[in-house]
Amino acid sequence: MKTYLKQNRKGDTSIESIRYDYLHSNLKVKSTDLGAGSRWFGKGKRPVSKIMRRIGTPLKFSLIYSFLCKQTPAAIVLDLGTSLGVNTAYLSRQVRGKLYSFEGDPELLALAGKHLSQFPQLQLIEGDLDLTLTEVLKDLSSVDFVLMDANHQYEPTLTYFNAILPKLHEKSIVVIADIHWSGEMKMAWEKIKTRPEIGPTIDFFDCGVLFFRPAASKNHFVLEI
Repeated sequence: MKTYLKQNRKGDTSIESIRYDYLHSNLKVKSTDLGAGSRWFGKGKRPVSKIMRRIGTPLKFSLIYSFLCKQTPAAIVLDLGTSLGVNTAYLSRQVRGKLYSFEGDPELLALAGKHLSQFPQLQLIEGDLDLTLTEVLKDLSSVDFVLMDANHQYEPTLTYFNAILPKLHEKSIVVIADIHWSGEMKMAWEKIKTRPEIGPTIDFFDCGVLFFRPAASKNHFVLEI
């Protein structure tokens, strides 16, 4: 992974130009937050530039998600939380089959959709994740990679993970973003990683990574990268 990060330290030029545009945008959008809410934004319209700065994923972790996705078959990939679509674009580069990206905020999804339309393997799904995830999962036989970066609360995080779990296999990888964002997210991470279906886990602080090899030793690593 370190070699991959070093080789790609500047990121994908076209995707990083989108990140740059967001960071310097004067546009404001009305927000519809179906998750735990924001620490930085109140009610009313939010500047896109501040959304990108405050809740956008740093380049290093966009690359980590891309690298981990690449380690799976990547035939079916789930992206829970499209937001402005930067991580979605990085995942789209690795998908060999279909990527389903879920977003509850219609204005954010409309913005993301403008640059994500270049990826024919991507399906954007708007609406409450409590409803849309179940609808998509019922038609899938398996899931290879999942990025969970949506509702940062204990119960929804467990609910989404438990819904996806029957579709996972020994080559699947699940990444849960912001596992130290709050007490609830810490509790959810600790609860999930003890599941018997899970093998080794990695805590990168900004995210947690789950592997599904029951035969492997159940080690829990805390790493800085």
